Amino acid sequence: MSGNSHRIFMAALLAATLAVPAQAQEPYVPQGHTPVMNAVDFGALSSGRAEQFDPVTAMRVSKTPETVMMDGMAVPMRSMRTIDSGIVVPDGNGGLIWREGARPEPDPSHVAARELKLKVRELADQLLSNIDRKFMKGVTAMPVSLVNQDDFEESSSFGRYMAEALFYEFNQRGFPVREYRGGDLVLRKGEGEFLLSRAQQQIYVDSGMTMFVAGTYYQDKQNVFVNVRMFRAADGMVLRTAQLVFPQSDVSRRMLANTGKRLEETYVGMNDYDMLTRAFDLTAFDLGEDFH
Repeated sequence: MSGNSHRIFMAALLAATLAVPAQAQEPYVPQGHTPVMNAVDFGALSSGRAEQFDPVTAMRVSKTPETVMMDGMAVPMRSMRTIDSGIVVPDGNGGLIWREGARPEPDPSHVAARELKLKVRELADQLLSNIDRKFMKGVTAMPVSLVNQDDFEESSSFGRYMAEALFYEFNQRGFPVREYRGGDLVLRKGEGEFLLSRAQQQIYVDSGMTMFVAGTYYQDKQNVFVNVRMFRAADGMVLRTAQLVFPQSDVSRRMLANTGKRLEETYVGMNDYDMLTRAFDLTAFDLGEDFH
């Protein structure tokens, strides 16, 4: 066969191949089992909203499909007998292995804890979104424990956690945060090294460059209400605010119930910073070098 004849023959063979509609390969179904179809396929056939189903959810359907009309087109549809989320893993050959049985659910307490973390992130977004960075140049934030809305002398594990989490969220967004609870480094044999302290101490604050991040919380049987604001230490001017309302969970109830000791009085020197820093025995920390 000449070169031209060979090319003509191959073109005719390709055209004939394309003209024959491809036969859809029937999925393999083990003997004694009813067909299993993917939930996305079922969702697309029944409602056109495949996103309603988990893509790896399997379901048993009838063997013989019926025909329904959708947008003027005949579409095959099988009746669903059972649905089983199970666990689907790759089989290493391009297919899937489906293990029957309920998919293990995550621990509800862990889910609630992670939800609480996301709530703090939402608070930080409200406080810092679209903030004028030039106006805030050189400013340092100091998150403090949130307090009971009905008793400013009371906090809880919840209020203390919110402050701790805001330290993280502000830092992750590039906003300078000052740790003001640093005390003397204490080494305890068999226990470890300790630096942070809530013991009564003097805390010197540069009132012109410090922003307190404080707020309140309130709870009822079903909900938790949180209000936070960022305000200047110098004059109490509120610059940013944020608030949340979210449903109670076992985690939030336990944290709110753990009020612990009532807040103790301490001293914060805001207006006497220049005078206090005249002493020669102050450390670099006291002199405010950590602000920059």
